[in-house]
Amino acid sequence: MMNTVFYATDRSEREVPVLKFAYNLSREMGAKLIVLYVHKMEPLRVSVSRPLEQIAYHVIQEQKEILKAYCEKHIGSGLDPANIVLEVVQRDSITNAILEASKEFKSDLILIGRKDKHSERGLLVGDIGKELQDKVSCPLLIIPNTKFSKAIDTILYATDFEEADILAIKTLVPMAKLLKSKIEIIHISTEKEYAGKEQMEWFKEMLEQQVDYENIGFQLIFSDAIEEKLKTFSDEIGADILVLLERKEKGFFQKIFHKSLVKKMESHISIPLMSFNEVNL
Repeated sequence: MMNTVFYATDRSEREVPVLKFAYNLSREMGAKLIVLYVHKMEPLRVSVSRPLEQIAYHVIQEQKEILKAYCEKHIGSGLDPANIVLEVVQRDSITNAILEASKEFKSDLILIGRKDKHSERGLLVGDIGKELQDKVSCPLLIIPNTKFSKAIDTILYATDFEEADILAIKTLVPMAKLLKSKIEIIHISTEKEYAGKEQMEWFKEMLEQQVDYENIGFQLIFSDAIEEKLKTFSDEIGADILVLLERKEKGFFQKIFHKSLVKKMESHISIPLMSFNEVNL
């Protein structure tokens, strides 16, 4: 079950669509939403009479009020603390702050906005999203800073016919059930991969034995341009989320790109991208 959705924000205007996406997603799944802001406190340059701990406490409280006003402005006033928790922490490392806080709240899904090259501070400055993909203990959902008003009807999962894919899909199914979404499973095979059809049949059989969900489709496509085909097929079926597995061993996709497909697709696809880390399945 998805009980807790964790969202880290930089409180910018460009992040507003991401905040709304996180809020709507948590409501649709009946999950609690944790909204985190990481504050970097400037060093004090003058002598003060109050203890530093007291000053830091008041700064955090002030930042929480700013975060509350930001959320109320964009998702409505009277936020129910039973459904949404606002958290502010003071850290130099945004990545570490997200990792620590998400574990503390036992998050089932971490959601962040995609890096914005025009932002002054930007949540993903320093490729924080890429750092998180290697370290998070739950699925990571990266959202473009654009408006998403439609429901999540179709989830596209790219498989490499590995057992880890089955574990990832089993983790994904509860979310799909809550959202009443179809999971479209695709494998893009080169012409040289002659056993693609046999592997697909084996994968379907194994999945049907372990996953109780009927709204799943399967597609086997032959192409040497895997990245481009993923993008075009995603557009063709109107996918709302693309799901990829961050693999600890170099599988077929990694052999083609010589780097993680998750990291490569993050900056090229226009829909939300969900990443599962194989080491945590």
